[in-house]
Amino acid sequence: MVKIITDSAADIPREEAQKYDIDVLAIPITIDGETYMEGEDLTTAEFYKLLGRAKELPTTAQVTPYRYLEAFEKAARAGYDHIVCVTINAKGSGMFEAAQLAKELFAEEQPVLAEQVTVDVLDSGAYTYIYGHAVVDAARAAAEGKSREDVVQVFLRRSESYQVYFGLTNLDYARRSGRVTTAAAFVGEVLGFRPVLTVRGGGIDTIAKVRGDQKLVAAMLDLYKERRSGDGRGFYTVYADNKAMGQQLRKLIEKETKDKCLGEYYIGASVTINSGPTVFGVLVPVDQIK
Repeated sequence: MVKIITDSAADIPREEAQKYDIDVLAIPITIDGETYMEGEDLTTAEFYKLLGRAKELPTTAQVTPYRYLEAFEKAARAGYDHIVCVTINAKGSGMFEAAQLAKELFAEEQPVLAEQVTVDVLDSGAYTYIYGHAVVDAARAAAEGKSREDVVQVFLRRSESYQVYFGLTNLDYARRSGRVTTAAAFVGEVLGFRPVLTVRGGGIDTIAKVRGDQKLVAAMLDLYKERRSGDGRGFYTVYADNKAMGQQLRKLIEKETKDKCLGEYYIGASVTINSGPTVFGVLVPVDQIK
């Protein structure tokens, strides 16, 4: 049996995690001096409300090696032969390294169990449901009794076959988090620039800038039509506290392409803190990520 473990930054809804037996490790979020465990003490909707009232920019901490170790030991004692652990982008967090260290500790502290159980630690190279949907697909394969090798390949193929485009309507959070300079944010706000971002090679790139919210939606629609594979696969929309623009983009894509939306998902703290609560995006089915 294969056990799937990931972190709460994957933004997998609780129902999906329970349905496919995914162990989601909560990321600590500190807001004005008080720490919450994402998805346990605090729902995404509750986080948005606290973010809007926060005096200082909230911060996240990583899942510790010992928390990963506990999860590995729990899975092994439950009778799983294989563990596949997927982490948030290693270039933006230390959780991949923490999980790798936990794998080493597991072999040292539980040598008998370690001989019976394989542990694969995978860097998603991504954020939010960009890798969350691939984790769910891998867990579905595991639930169907697929081998460890097949489960890993399902995750890798799924990760490589979707590209994300994010739209930002507010540069203040990106400025405060250091993602853009104060000068760039000021100029952007004065001129009404709205950037379109993508995740590529573990990094975040700005691939377009337009003026105004409606042009932002139109630009993302154009990118979708340009990049979509056209092989019949559906798309996903993601958004923080900006459901209106997320759904507007969804409806335009459905109307223009007849492609099916496979689901709408909330963007959690790991992305929202750095991009602001008005961020929204689309996961595009592609032939190859560019």
